Amino acid sequence: MESLAPVLDASEEILDFLAALAELILHLMKSAQSNLSLSVCILVLKTSGSGLKLLGDFRSSATGVKKTMKLLLMLLLFTLEISNTSDKESEDFAEVSNGCLGLLPILCNCITATEHCSLSLATIDLVLTSFLTPNSWFPIIQKHLQLPHVILKVHDKSSFSSVPITLKFLLTLARVRGGAEMLLSAGFFSSLRALFADSSDVGPSTVMTNDSGFLKSSDKIEKPQSIWGLGLAVIVAMVQSLGDGSSYTDILDNVIPYVFSEKADLISYYLSAPDFPSDSHDKKRPRAKKTETSLSALKETEHTLMLMCALARHWRSWVKVMKEMDSELREKSIHLLAFISRGTHRFGESSSRTAPLLCAPILKEELECCRKPSFLNSRNGWFALSPLCCVSKPKSSAFSANSSAFVVKGQSTEITNPVSPTYFSDLVALEIYRIAFLLLKYLSMEAEGAAKRSEEMGFVDLAKIPELPMPELLHGLQVKLCSVLLYYLRVHSSH
Repeated sequence: MESLAPVLDASEEILDFLAALAELILHLMKSAQSNLSLSVCILVLKTSGSGLKLLGDFRSSATGVKKTMKLLLMLLLFTLEISNTSDKESEDFAEVSNGCLGLLPILCNCITATEHCSLSLATIDLVLTSFLTPNSWFPIIQKHLQLPHVILKVHDKSSFSSVPITLKFLLTLARVRGGAEMLLSAGFFSSLRALFADSSDVGPSTVMTNDSGFLKSSDKIEKPQSIWGLGLAVIVAMVQSLGDGSSYTDILDNVIPYVFSEKADLISYYLSAPDFPSDSHDKKRPRAKKTETSLSALKETEHTLMLMCALARHWRSWVKVMKEMDSELREKSIHLLAFISRGTHRFGESSSRTAPLLCAPILKEELECCRKPSFLNSRNGWFALSPLCCVSKPKSSAFSANSSAFVVKGQSTEITNPVSPTYFSDLVALEIYRIAFLLLKYLSMEAEGAAKRSEEMGFVDLAKIPELPMPELLHGLQVKLCSVLLYYLRVHSSH
């Protein structure tokens, strides 16, 4: 590769040859990926890195340069993905990790080109999370990464499809204290606010309807999902990395007024739970309506709660900035926890036949998970309910502005045929229990903060006592969790 440097400037044919060669190697590796050894991957990594370094320094206007660099980046990313599945204790894997140290400066240089930015960021993120430790990669990133350029990509209207890739990289960076400080100094919050303002797919705006109750073709702009959750995840990582101090105070003063005041509708959207049907004995009452959600929406709810827990941990600052807004958050948290606790326990209805919500697979990966068997095989709690929830993709229905991330009203959810649990239904149940854990954590923090406040004041101010879940709600959740744990322990003890 390096021997071609003197003649590259004068030969478009050589660039075409290199592009064809990189594409051929990529196809060959994809067809034989299950049989590839790490020694082969090491050779490809070294060659790809040399090619990227050479072409990155190449200032010719030859059209083949961009195409060849893109193919080399694709080859590099695929090779690293294969290497990541190998034995991490082997000497060859250690050699791959060492080789990645030399790749980071090259990849940082590739970010500046718009057509290579997403591939470069995805490759760097994989290197940082799978092959190197923060102590080894952070000094290199700090020296070579042009972070202001990456931050600008967060709200670049011309490349919304690459926003999740950028946010995932920034999330990795934010998990290191030095990285969090870099993001704070580079103005990450300003870019994130601009992103949320520009993105029509964040929260309820995706389900708003016109007067006829249906979406118009011009009402919905195709933009990537999970922007809200990923953005909040970066903030949570920054809060956790920075800890106490002036930097945390800056985050608190910027984030809380924006997220919990200007974006209060989104917080409400992701924390809302369905209304429970009346417990009336009248058999003529309308049957409970179905509720639609998705695994992505549940994860957005999880990220929202993670932010609340991360900020509420510093309860003195939290209460000072939140003022009276925390009361509504507690109320919604309790309602959502009640939904999870009660599940399908409705008077006069069989919980074995009624799904409390519908969570059909949407993404290609989710459909593939539906074909895999359950990895827990539990028939208790939400692991028994989730197969009913994920039984099939519901028919489309009109969305309303009053919907939530957990609910959209529609038809009845009664299921007449038995449904077997799948890998996907297990993922849904686990996500619901993660949400339950974060709800309990947040409410516990609120109660602990009230106790500390009373202790400091020397008396109990009843007006300041926070709303807390009823004992029967907590007992219902306890019963479900105990049944899941007992089944898990029983199965593992038999093995």
